[in-house]
Amino acid sequence: MKFHSKILIGLSVIIIFSVFFTGGITVSAANNGESDLTEKMKGWENQGIDPNHSEVIEEIRMYIESNFDPEVFASLHIDREKRALGTIVISFTEQPANEKQKEMEALLDEHAEIEFQKVDFTENELVQKQKEVDKNEFGNGETFVTHTSVDIITNRVEVGIDPYNEETVASIYKKYGDEKVIVVEGKQATALNDMGENELVERNDRAKEGNWVERLITSISRWVKNIF
Repeated sequence: MKFHSKILIGLSVIIIFSVFFTGGITVSAANNGESDLTEKMKGWENQGIDPNHSEVIEEIRMYIESNFDPEVFASLHIDREKRALGTIVISFTEQPANEKQKEMEALLDEHAEIEFQKVDFTENELVQKQKEVDKNEFGNGETFVTHTSVDIITNRVEVGIDPYNEETVASIYKKYGDEKVIVVEGKQATALNDMGENELVERNDRAKEGNWVERLITSISRWVKNIF
């Protein structure tokens, strides 16, 4: 077979394969992203760099305890969205004075970065709101609330519900207000014994489909090698 013909066949296989399995490629890319970050963190640790900035954060916490009112300090977390090594984000209900910001910046080492942001509520205030929702929803019989959690990034209590529709969303906001709460779609937990026969069959079919895909990938790989 001529070289150009081999190239044409190979490209055709790649195009068909890509169109057929776009979803799988997307998932694989996401997993690879997580894997890359894990590998980077291991690499930093091998170089003696702490990607979690533990010592720096401990010094900052001690400074905050000595210099800020508990009602002003909201929360602390590491943001890796813009920087893989992470940015230490400290939230306050009142913007700290420039002098105090500089004093906290002086606690950083060469690998750490810091960001200050103003939020509406302290973490403790959100925890108290979460406890209120939990007590009312999970302590008194049936509820369509599936979970609650404190989200320090959005500075709100996340309340998951199922079913998720205008009526159920409005019901939650009516009971707990919309200042500290954000309602999201949740999923009810399903025990294995409660799983219907149809769902089991469907899951088995998906598993078989996955095995079929693996066999197809292997066959195509061998075929392409034989072409070249």
